[in-house]
Amino acid sequence: MSFTLVAAACGSDDDGAASDDGVETGSDDSSDDSSGDDGSSDDSGDDSSDDGSGDDGGETEDDGLPLSDMNLQSRDSLQDGGELRFAISLFPGNWNGLNVDGNTVSLDRIDDFVMPNNWIYAEDASFDVDPDYVESFDVQDATADTGLVVTLNLNPDAIWNSGESIDWEDYEATWKACNGEQEDFNCASTDGYNQIASIEQGDSPFQVIVTFQSSYPDWSAVLSGVFPAEGLVDAATFNEGWAGNDNFNSDWHTGPFALESIDDAERVLTLTRNPNWWGEPALLDTVSFRELQNPADVQAFANGEVDVVETMIDSNSVSQAENRTDGAIRTAGSLQWRHFTFQSKSGNTQDLEVRQAIVKATNRVAIAQSDLAGLPVVPEQLLLGNHFFMPGQQGYVDNSGDFAYDPEAAMAQLDAAGWVLPEGSEVREKDGVPLEVNYAMLTGVATSENEGKLLQSDLANVGIQLNLVNTPTDDFVSTLVGGTFDIIAFTWQGTNYPMANVRQIYGAASEGSDEPSSSNFAQLIMPEVEALIPQIDTENDLQTRIDLTNQADKIIWDNVHTMPIYRRQSFTAVPENLANMGASTFQLTSLQVENIGYTN
Repeated sequence: MSFTLVAAACGSDDDGAASDDGVETGSDDSSDDSSGDDGSSDDSGDDSSDDGSGDDGGETEDDGLPLSDMNLQSRDSLQDGGELRFAISLFPGNWNGLNVDGNTVSLDRIDDFVMPNNWIYAEDASFDVDPDYVESFDVQDATADTGLVVTLNLNPDAIWNSGESIDWEDYEATWKACNGEQEDFNCASTDGYNQIASIEQGDSPFQVIVTFQSSYPDWSAVLSGVFPAEGLVDAATFNEGWAGNDNFNSDWHTGPFALESIDDAERVLTLTRNPNWWGEPALLDTVSFRELQNPADVQAFANGEVDVVETMIDSNSVSQAENRTDGAIRTAGSLQWRHFTFQSKSGNTQDLEVRQAIVKATNRVAIAQSDLAGLPVVPEQLLLGNHFFMPGQQGYVDNSGDFAYDPEAAMAQLDAAGWVLPEGSEVREKDGVPLEVNYAMLTGVATSENEGKLLQSDLANVGIQLNLVNTPTDDFVSTLVGGTFDIIAFTWQGTNYPMANVRQIYGAASEGSDEPSSSNFAQLIMPEVEALIPQIDTENDLQTRIDLTNQADKIIWDNVHTMPIYRRQSFTAVPENLANMGASTFQLTSLQVENIGYTN
């Protein structure tokens, strides 16, 4: 698991992706599902694991948001048949969820139906095995002589659609593709994979022995899924072999559903029941995914043209969705958080003093209030002061104190840094260079446009000219990866492991590297954070690990890598009689899609 970008205008998808306000990517407000224990030996896959997230398994989070609203029902009580039509914000351009170009929330949702998922997460983020893929597991503590050893006992009936068994070689290939040793593999994240020392066959090809370099409390994150060795054989296959609609290779997928068709013109992917599936048959006949931006997605829902719109982000969307007579709005907490990313390698945002002044000049409360106006939320309660933990989650500390809204302090800092306001001018200068900053505004994405205009007004008050650069949503990923922005706003989608992906977003490509991680879109490497990452990765004591992570968070605030704004609450529109699908803080990372269906 890694942070996923949530794409475009409606909010969406899985390991480091961007969302409805303009990007699909992974996030850090997830719960750590194994860090609460010490990795004691002989942990069995028959027992759920403590997630360390601070949630008590009740119906609400510590901040009062419901953990889940899924209409959970036994599959025996549901109809056999029917269709389910999802609206997604970004049609995937790459079907490899390990690749930085495929690391989107939309692909994450599609992959729930057509890729392996080893764990079933409960509403509190504890987990058990999905027996269709893993029958049991065993965990042996790290010792003075060896690192943590995890043994997975795979279901021997599990196969790829090619007919090839899912076995230890697929796990080995997945690890080697993204452990950071092959730099030409464009992985979204190396986190976790870079902690593994070896993957070997056990008593049979269906027993996978994973030995870590030392202790690694988030082992279940990196072993939550697997990719086919055939699709990872070399960099060309990894990077290009999955790219484009012509390269959706059904042989490299598996699960209760399989590809039926892709309609390029309509931007629709349709799945049907998989005849090769070895588990309980899917209840639904077909599932489709259609690219629709907001407000077209909620209009389509209200008209009965799609059935699921996830993470609606404004009151107009919720109100319009409520017009569907057989519809329902399901709500819960969310692992999505809105923020600004600052480019540190070009333009005036190279200057740390400028970045710090921008944060102090930005009224984050006003932005949250404007973005969330009309929704049944209290924006101030969703304001985010941490890059890793969510409000109400164990470990959450508001570390933004030195960067509170203070325009006077922003102006004083700019004055001291030599950015002065010439007489009669509204824009500061330094050595004759005007203090201009470019904001990549995603065209047609209301949240991105709103935040850009509010930021422009705030910065004008302190003598900074913010240029709003219209950026087509189709160029969102290339803009991020190429670094062709000074400031950009988007949403990170978190995972259930808040401390597992520090390097992915905030670090170097690997320990000791001079290059940023492929998902470090700020292109900023902070030596103090680099020193903390190995400690955070391997520390078994939960409180010590939380303290180390909050140290890193303070450093990230000081360096203005990103500026968190607020955490999202999830509002999902579905048919009222849809079961086992809706809104959830943690459970949506492991949908048992064969059990989604309609009540009688």
